Amino acid sequence: MVACRAGLVTAAPEVLARHVRPVGGGFSERAWARAGALREHIDALPFLRGLADGTLPTETFRHYLEQDSAYLHGYARALAGLAARAPDAGAAELWSGAATGAVVAERELHADLLELLGPGHDRPEPSPTTQGYRSWLVATAATASYPVAVAAVLPCFWVYADVGARLAGHAETVPDHPYARWVRAYADPAFAAVTGRAVAALDDVAARVTAAEQAEMAAAFDLAVRYEWMFWDAADRRESWPLRPVLPGAGDLV
Repeated sequence: MVACRAGLVTAAPEVLARHVRPVGGGFSERAWARAGALREHIDALPFLRGLADGTLPTETFRHYLEQDSAYLHGYARALAGLAARAPDAGAAELWSGAATGAVVAERELHADLLELLGPGHDRPEPSPTTQGYRSWLVATAATASYPVAVAAVLPCFWVYADVGARLAGHAETVPDHPYARWVRAYADPAFAAVTGRAVAALDDVAARVTAAEQAEMAAAFDLAVRYEWMFWDAADRRESWPLRPVLPGAGDLV
């Protein structure tokens, strides 16, 4: 059914059918192909290898979930910003629905999984990578052009859908896989369908802008894919801030 590649898997045909495929010749196809080498590095990450075969340490997975919850707050704000700037009702519905979905994922899936894993941090501090990624997305959604902002938020959809489809093919072969619920969430055909709509929205806006703005879109897309790699790598290392400044007490500020 499956064959290993770079620590993850090449999934069976029925799993591959859930992958999101760009329209031939469009901006998304070129952006996805250009990110191919980096996506191979993502597939090879120790974090995803451990997630695929169920050997990822529980503490590492908890750290990832806590950071993902912190990240999703910022991502939902970026998507809501896109919805407010959308050029038509269909695009506004897509981004506002995705923003709501990000909040629901944080409240339901993450909360349930963290409860199963046992006590952790009630309000985890965002790691440097988490803070950098979500701050860049919020700032891009607020200050860059709408097409560039769409390109910036897209990889979070697409990379997760792509990885989730392959992880699902492997997780199904592992009895009592400890992270099966997380894997199923991102391999869900409904998630792939929303991702497909987002990819189509990217191609639609790219077809309406100049070559110079397409170059800006490509740069934003590339940077977001790099952040996706950094996020999982940081989770595997349980990244935290190297220094904690000693803040003055309230009386010292008077």
